[in-house]
Amino acid sequence: MRLGADLPVCQHKDVDDRSKAPFEMPDDLEPAEPIVPRDSSTVIVLREAAATLEVFMLERHIKSDFAGGAYVFPGGTVDAADRDPALAGLVDGWEELAARTDEEPDLVRALAVCAIRETFEEAGILLARHDDGRPVQLDDPVWTDKRRALANREIDAVTVAKETGIRYAADLLGFWQRWVTPVFAPRRYDTRFFIAVMPDGQTPLHDDVETTDSTWVAPADAIARGRSGELVIIFPTRKTLESLEGLETTVSVFEAAKTRPTIPILPRFVMEDGEGHVYLPGDPNPHEP
Repeated sequence: MRLGADLPVCQHKDVDDRSKAPFEMPDDLEPAEPIVPRDSSTVIVLREAAATLEVFMLERHIKSDFAGGAYVFPGGTVDAADRDPALAGLVDGWEELAARTDEEPDLVRALAVCAIRETFEEAGILLARHDDGRPVQLDDPVWTDKRRALANREIDAVTVAKETGIRYAADLLGFWQRWVTPVFAPRRYDTRFFIAVMPDGQTPLHDDVETTDSTWVAPADAIARGRSGELVIIFPTRKTLESLEGLETTVSVFEAAKTRPTIPILPRFVMEDGEGHVYLPGDPNPHEP
């Protein structure tokens, strides 16, 4: 259950918050045989509060093997069970999502299932509806048991759907962007970022296992709190938050999503004058780590 863009943070002479803590730059930034990135999904859950757009963020456990202590969006890697062909008849809207991303349809269905499953496991948010079209409500204690069993891999998404009579709502997801971990990283992820509106009648909550805290926060506020050191915000998360600045409603986010590029963002890390700099595709200017 980890966010896909596993990016280290470069040394910078003006390190003034934990999101820019130094790391040891590897000697070989262009390995002959890079690790193949794992397909992953993450979901930017949105809501409007007091005329302000907010996103739901989780604090990863400090001892996590990925981004310990950092605030991230719910997400993780695609499991074998997410690729089960039986899900084709249990997921709404995956064909349209595949057409938007221009990727192989069966893969996009697995990515959508992964996005929905991980958001339920980590954040207690379930993008699904009953067979009769009613939105899923999570007030029944059975959902607490399903969430725990799913996270522990005691059951899978097919089992949850068949036992509860629900359909997964990939039609509630919008494609936002795609990040790929730099080639030198020992763990690499090819992560599709999706957007979704917080469902009515549900209350999000971190799982208290892999994540230890959670918050609703405006993108600009999260960026500022990262710079001040109050929150740990890693590079791809910060760039995602920056991409949401200036958008004030969930409708405006989904409208902007219609024309977002689907080309993967593969950051390059370059050593210049003894310092690490980040370059993004199509941008000649270095970015602050």
